[in-house]
Amino acid sequence: MSTEFSWDEKDFEPMLAETANDDAVNLTLKYLPDKEAKILEAGSGNGRVVKYLYDLGYKNTYGIELNRDGVEFINKKFPELKIIRGDILKMPYEKNYFDLVAAYGLVEHFIPGLNEPLKALYDVLKPGGIAIITVPSLNIWRRIRQPLKTLYYSDFFRQNILRKQPLPKRNKKDYIYCVHPVRGDFFEYRLKPSEFKTACQEAGFKIIASLPICHIDGLYHDGMGLFAKYENCRFIVSPTGKIINRILQFIPFFHNHMHACVLQK
Repeated sequence: MSTEFSWDEKDFEPMLAETANDDAVNLTLKYLPDKEAKILEAGSGNGRVVKYLYDLGYKNTYGIELNRDGVEFINKKFPELKIIRGDILKMPYEKNYFDLVAAYGLVEHFIPGLNEPLKALYDVLKPGGIAIITVPSLNIWRRIRQPLKTLYYSDFFRQNILRKQPLPKRNKKDYIYCVHPVRGDFFEYRLKPSEFKTACQEAGFKIIASLPICHIDGLYHDGMGLFAKYENCRFIVSPTGKIINRILQFIPFFHNHMHACVLQK
């Protein structure tokens, strides 16, 4: 079981325009061997990354996405793109087919854990091929804030302090990693750096690089929104926010939103 997303068509153009500033995409470009490379984006969403790479000359870029509306939109708008609707656990591609596989914020949405999606990506990658996989990071700042968030969303605090109705509890108790949000329906796992690296190695990958990315996103999402705004699919950071972001980046995995692993089969 995994989370399925929906996409707003009006967001496509501004998201495409911001793809050049996407940390994960820029990391991917560093590992692309040549313009003839066979590339797969697993969980391609509204298709903006596939379109971006195609426009850069990577014509053998493929995408697979679960959401029907998103795939129908991109197939109609850009029929030249090789994007299909499908489940990554049942991919129609041959084994050992792609030179590079990318999955940005995908594997953390499977309730049973990362093992099955990671192995599915491993299978379609050529021996020696590269995978760029990112997950939300359970960074240092999030670990510091976790007890406060648990208290904030507790029944006692909401009823007696906030005077609000309690949020629904989860029925499932045996989640493998830290779950976000604290209460309500499952959305995603957030992983410590060691947890993500271990999962990648258990799937058979060799780790080439492991690094924190998307620091501005972390600044925005994790209680520092005074210094960063999100408008028209882009971040607008105040001068103070830029200084804070630069300083905090000296502490690895302190406030990054995502963790990227560069992997080899």
